Amino acid sequence: MQILKFLFGIIIHFDLICAVLMVLSSILYLRNPSKKKSIILLVSFLTFFIIHFSPFARIMLYHLEHRFPQTKEIPHDAKGLILLGGNFSLLESQIGGRPIYNLAGGRVIEFISLARRHPDLPIVFTGTFLEVDLTKKLFDEMGIESSRVVWENESSNTVDNAYKSYNLVHPNPEDKWILVTSAFHMPRSMGLFRGAGWNVSAYPVDYHTASLTLFKLLAGFLDSLNPVVWRVATKEWAGSFNNYISGKSPDFIPR
Repeated sequence: MQILKFLFGIIIHFDLICAVLMVLSSILYLRNPSKKKSIILLVSFLTFFIIHFSPFARIMLYHLEHRFPQTKEIPHDAKGLILLGGNFSLLESQIGGRPIYNLAGGRVIEFISLARRHPDLPIVFTGTFLEVDLTKKLFDEMGIESSRVVWENESSNTVDNAYKSYNLVHPNPEDKWILVTSAFHMPRSMGLFRGAGWNVSAYPVDYHTASLTLFKLLAGFLDSLNPVVWRVATKEWAGSFNNYISGKSPDFIPR
């Protein structure tokens, strides 16, 4: 598993590795040209170009985000709502003394709207101690009573989210809970929560892609956020594969 984590780390940060390879192979080629060095230079340049200047990463993200359909209503027999952490930039929040949102900040904002539309449903929030503290303050400001919420504050990743919240709540197998997280994070999360024993329905929020039309694909070229999208998408795909082969998720990419 450590080897897989190492390989996944290389893939996720492949654009940085390619940049280093381009510089080193260029220097070495200029000093002593050879076919081998030219191939390394060409491959690293093409890979860097694909990651930075093509819509390839957005296509990967799109397929993650649209794996589960977007829904407007939740099942009438829903037992409660589950919100995952990962909404804040923790270091910046600590320094600033207030919630500072990250790329996934939209999930908690949309969750608050959902929770206010269904005030009768209990809530499970799972994350780190600091995330719990920040979310408590946010819920209080938005009028969501803390008495509705079961707080799980010992999770550092999505595996912990699924298993530690299950051990805290001990839901009945027939109880249907609504899992709320960012759309790109939903496939990996659903696999882990199902693997932990939860009976969950997906409620994806916080979308970052809308369609794969020709216009959208062309707009994906030269987008400065392409490297960020690459890291987000490859992390989700790699994490899903790792969870599947380790037995934590019943499916590679759940439906």
